Amino acid sequence: MGLDVISPALLVLAISLSWNRFTCIFNLASSASLAAAPLTTAATAISLSAFGLAFAGNTPWFGFLIVLAGVLASSTVKKQPAAITVALSAISLAAYLPFSPVQM
Repeated sequence: MGLDVISPALLVLAISLSWNRFTCIFNLASSASLAAAPLTTAATAISLSAFGLAFAGNTPWFGFLIVLAGVLASSTVKKQPAAITVALSAISLAAYLPFSPVQM
């Protein structure tokens, strides 16, 4: 159990912690100020970056499993404050970058 488990887990964590705030921009019930908030912008950037990295460094099926696990795990963090979850998702995405198989 080495880096093969840690790097996808960090991506799942980044997606799951930022997903709820990211999806509020598509919800008609949310206000325009919430959708335009800086925290929502950060969550969107983190979520889309983790989504892209899940597919860039892995096979399409494994990337799909990473994204699916992140989306399913996002239901467990709905009650947490958004600032804390977005900050933790940024930390997990930053922790993933040294393990990233994609050369930049």
